[in-house]
Amino acid sequence: MSNGPSKSKVTQLTYESTTFLGLLKIVRFREFKTWSFYWAIIFTTSFIIFIVRNKSEGSDFISLSSLLSGTLLGASAAIFGIVIAALTLTITLFHQSLLPVMLEKQLLQKYLFPFWFAVVLWSANIVTCLILLILQALKQNCFIPFFLSLELFLFLFATFYTVSLTGLVIRLALQRAQIRENK
Repeated sequence: MSNGPSKSKVTQLTYESTTFLGLLKIVRFREFKTWSFYWAIIFTTSFIIFIVRNKSEGSDFISLSSLLSGTLLGASAAIFGIVIAALTLTITLFHQSLLPVMLEKQLLQKYLFPFWFAVVLWSANIVTCLILLILQALKQNCFIPFFLSLELFLFLFATFYTVSLTGLVIRLALQRAQIRENK
């Protein structure tokens, strides 16, 4: 038996534990039960009720879709890139000596999963906008109200969720500032 310092157990990752669904099992479904989700539901429902109640020429789903699809597509693609850049910044903020401990305690997965989820949300936004543009071009107006409603929800949810990611990066930066380098 050695009296030297004990080495911490090295966590062996499996492929399954590094996938989106594997990380979701670690984080559980708390990422979906956030204020971002509820605010997106409230705003989307309000917009839909407003559109239906004020359905006059120029304010229905089809005309709104033609006005918003391109703009929302551009915004979604831009924010998709910004989230990836924020992920890069966040990874640089992790103190290298803490990474194995964070991995062992599954804190690293809990910090990184929200970025993956945000990228998935923005990707879903991009795909939904593309579907809306295709439906408009093919004049498939019966599907546009559903996809516009879905796009409004996804865009709002992703926007609010991305704002909450800012808080995660700020907390991590503040925690990183407390760690003193061993010299």
